[in-house]
Amino acid sequence: MSTVSEKRDTRVPQLKKLYYSISEAADMTGVPAHVLRYWESEFPQLHPKKGRGGNRLYTENDLTLLSRIHDLLHNKKFTIAGARKQLELGLEEVTPQPTTVNVLAEVKSELREILNLIDMSGRSAAW
Repeated sequence: MSTVSEKRDTRVPQLKKLYYSISEAADMTGVPAHVLRYWESEFPQLHPKKGRGGNRLYTENDLTLLSRIHDLLHNKKFTIAGARKQLELGLEEVTPQPTTVNVLAEVKSELREILNLIDMSGRSAAW
């Protein structure tokens, strides 16, 4: 008799599920279930099937879309409207244009590095 605590044979391929519950989708994406439900109202592309009891059933495509939405909102710092537009246009891996503040901060940092290099080379030449 086998028990649940036994290790699975790694030679046997594991089957992928066709559908995932909202709690499984939340665990897989790192996004709370209430946020997933909210995203359904904000992103028309996200429309998981519903079972007889009204529970959401997410497919692999839904999970991919959730990951894309999460990336746009949290990593690329799009607003919900901006992320929705990106998905509607079908644009992949488009990052927002750098803001003037970011560009100025980068230039300032580079100028400080150059100043330090000049300062260091001036001191070594004088000694």
